[in-house]
Amino acid sequence: MAAHKHESWNMTFTIVLLMLSLQSLFLISAAVAHAPVVPDNNESLAVATMISDPTKSWAIYAELHEGGEAQYYGFNMTVTEKIYVMLFKPTSPDHENFLPSFILMGPALVNQGQIPEFVETPPEAGVLVVEGKQPAQATYEPFSPGTFYSLAEVAVDAPETGTYYVAVYEEFRGGRYGLAIGYRESYAIDEWILIPLNLISVYQWEGQGLAVIFAPMVATLAVGLILMFRQQRFPSTGFVISTWIGGIAGLLFLGSGVNILFQMAIKLTQAHLSAEIAVTIVLALIPIILSIAVLRIVLRNGEKGSVRRGVYFVVLGIVALFAWAGLLVGPILAILTGIWQKFG
Repeated sequence: MAAHKHESWNMTFTIVLLMLSLQSLFLISAAVAHAPVVPDNNESLAVATMISDPTKSWAIYAELHEGGEAQYYGFNMTVTEKIYVMLFKPTSPDHENFLPSFILMGPALVNQGQIPEFVETPPEAGVLVVEGKQPAQATYEPFSPGTFYSLAEVAVDAPETGTYYVAVYEEFRGGRYGLAIGYRESYAIDEWILIPLNLISVYQWEGQGLAVIFAPMVATLAVGLILMFRQQRFPSTGFVISTWIGGIAGLLFLGSGVNILFQMAIKLTQAHLSAEIAVTIVLALIPIILSIAVLRIVLRNGEKGSVRRGVYFVVLGIVALFAWAGLLVGPILAILTGIWQKFG
């Protein structure tokens, strides 16, 4: 009876800790995050990528295919609403000589700068040319985590209600660039849950191959399964599906934490050490805590368990879904384990 009470208290404490960690995740990300967007085929004003809700913070990851090309983005603004645009590029060595600029175009803007001949402009629009400048140091972004060079930035109040456009261009060569639009941090539920999958395309934009991106996750899963098998941490009655499904879920959570730390280590070779790494470490600890909670239940209770144990798995799976642990697969497996514990 005492052991049962100890287990119940331990599980309750773990879940409370996880909820507090999840709350910390929301608070941290609200201060530093952008919803990622990958545009397609927007090389003229007629097919400009339209940004819905442009006061919301968006991060666009794109590529100019060659010099003398421009790509276009449009958004509707109400008079006096704040227009915020920031242009950046990856820190990979092959982009050392790539220096794009952007032009903000729209009603009643005061003309500033010289427009290249190949850039389209809307009729009767004012234009503000913002030339890119190479900074001395890269910026560390703790949310992804990532690094980038911030090249150009503008923040102005919309002088009139209407449609505004941004044209990104480079006169001499192509390369990858990023465009941050908007300042208000806001996420729909689906945007929040899909962030881990969207980050894969961001890492590719930075220049990483899929083998590098998934290496920490695959290695963690492989080593964990080998250790579980060698230690025979499964029921003496034989193979139980829920044991292995739950174990894989826990290892996927652990792999997410390891992957964040791996990405942080890569990025700190490209930017100076800053206090913001504390944010990244917290983001990494959350899936690691989740993995410990799941693996403890799995390894101590391999056989089909109680309704309470099934509820633990379901709750941990839901928390993991919103904590970006396990690349969506892990949370689904944890929830399936909870269902199996109850009905299997």
